[in-house]
Amino acid sequence: MKNGKTTIIHQLSIEEYIAFEETADVRHEYFEGQLIPMPGTTDTHNTICGNIYIALRQLLKNTSCKVYMESVKVQIRNKKHYTYPDVFVTCDERDLTDAYIKKHPSVVIEVASPSTKVYDKTDKFLVYRKIASLRHYLIVDTEKEIVDCYSTKDGKEWVSETYTSKDEVITLDAVGASLKLTAIYE
Repeated sequence: MKNGKTTIIHQLSIEEYIAFEETADVRHEYFEGQLIPMPGTTDTHNTICGNIYIALRQLLKNTSCKVYMESVKVQIRNKKHYTYPDVFVTCDERDLTDAYIKKHPSVVIEVASPSTKVYDKTDKFLVYRKIASLRHYLIVDTEKEIVDCYSTKDGKEWVSETYTSKDEVITLDAVGASLKLTAIYE
């Protein structure tokens, strides 16, 4: 993985990763046999994640969609990648069967710090695009009020839109919700 700040522990099988992660003190993403530690975050990062989670929970409370934050894994394609998105939404009933791992998110949101911004926009986005159910991928900046939203209708052609004004609203068609920038950066 190309990320200057990433430290790789060693190669593990899927089974070893799942067992290790259940008792680990620090969360790790899994990328083709390699563990990538996910260090703690800043208070700003945490506040933004919480704001997004709360806003989406309120918007989706009378639907079959579930909102998860930071500690639930997403499995990507053939068990080669496992990530911990900052916030994600799944409306797929197949995701109700496993309490720890979800496979069919419609919306994935990463709150990018200066050290992860490039990774979130490149390598991580390329991996997330392999999720057949994914329709919206948002990258939320922690230093400036900027949200990049990548959307697709078919999983093939992605369009991007950048939101920079507090009055703007991000429409998440896949889950029938609109997320206000004011709610994100409250």
